[in-house]
Amino acid sequence: MSRRRVRLTLVAATAATSLVAAGCGMAGGSGSSTATAACNAPGYSANEIQLGFVYPNTGAVAPALVASKSGFDARIAEANAAGGIYGRKIVASWRDDAGTPGQNLEAAKDLVDQQHVFGLVEATVAAAGSAEFLRQNNIPVSGIAAEALWADPRYRNMFTFSYVFTTGPSVTTFGDYAKAQGGTRAAIIESDGAANASDIGTKIGASLAAAGIPTAPGHFVYSPNAVDPEKLGEQLKAAHVDVVVAAFAGDQLAELVRGIKAAGAPMKVILAPSGADSSLVRKYGKTLSGLTAAVAYIPFQIGGSAHQDYLRAMSDYAPELQPPDQELAFVTYILTDLFLYGLQKAGPCPTRAGYIDALRASTYTSGLLPGPIDMTKDFGQIARCYTFMRVNDAGTGYDVVPSRESGATDSNRWCGQRLSQ
Repeated sequence: MSRRRVRLTLVAATAATSLVAAGCGMAGGSGSSTATAACNAPGYSANEIQLGFVYPNTGAVAPALVASKSGFDARIAEANAAGGIYGRKIVASWRDDAGTPGQNLEAAKDLVDQQHVFGLVEATVAAAGSAEFLRQNNIPVSGIAAEALWADPRYRNMFTFSYVFTTGPSVTTFGDYAKAQGGTRAAIIESDGAANASDIGTKIGASLAAAGIPTAPGHFVYSPNAVDPEKLGEQLKAAHVDVVVAAFAGDQLAELVRGIKAAGAPMKVILAPSGADSSLVRKYGKTLSGLTAAVAYIPFQIGGSAHQDYLRAMSDYAPELQPPDQELAFVTYILTDLFLYGLQKAGPCPTRAGYIDALRASTYTSGLLPGPIDMTKDFGQIARCYTFMRVNDAGTGYDVVPSRESGATDSNRWCGQRLSQ
């Protein structure tokens, strides 16, 4: 499976801490009780709650997701230091799914059937392998929405805060941003030549069209092993394109930007709906100047007390990850907090079905997100609000692009409207 899907979740995809944590409003701590009641819920004992974590420790996508475990570990340790959940310590077990559906199913079955975990956090691109098993057994899951099934209403046991694939309409936000930068004609770069009607590239194309920015005819495809990025740049220049949407991550994204610039294509916007990758900027520098990332969380460049709490947790409990502000660690930290928030909402002795009902009926709010997430109304829907981060001219980091929306309550946020289907 392509590595590009790993970071798409941040269009989403999807970073947050919950309302009820010690110090920064996160799950655990002040909402917990020191007294534990007898409980026969799966994964529960008198003093502990068993929780599973699945991610690719090996395999082709492992390098892209390796930071996720540090985010998970830090959030669990932080919760335990604050008193756990209703006085119970969270005990975590992890399994490697190598980023493949078959191994993902094996990992989930082992954690559920042998380790007797209450539920799972998944940072993988292969959650489809175990999705049906987990659905049939009412196992609650939070994770990176890198596959279409996360937005499928059948899988109401699977929770996230931002979607790469969506079942609903697009939003005007991306088109508003591109138009404000002077964009007039767009191209959506595909990785394999086959667009998915529910994927983020198609949704952004609809957003651009709503803003009066047409998409150039023809297919624009980039594959590092088959397409010269400079040739693609020349193709974009010949098509008079000045807005490019590239749903890629890592070296593929950097090479694509390099090729566009080498061809002299006059771009107003190169938009990567795959999040802001500071490590990529440190690696490629000025090559990436002008690249815009759309993020659905509050970035470190804006910061706040919740960000300081995250950095403190990483320093205390996951010091191996350097630098600690890596996106996948940040996102997984939030997804873990989302699961812990569900444990708080479900009460001191929940059933799995009761947990799913309680979290699905709740609104998740955090200092790391631009707004609350309604876990029912927002299920499967693309986010309306984003912060647009643009690599500066020197290629030394990202700058926040201020909103030009009239009446905006936060100059760092661009919030559009949902389009009709």
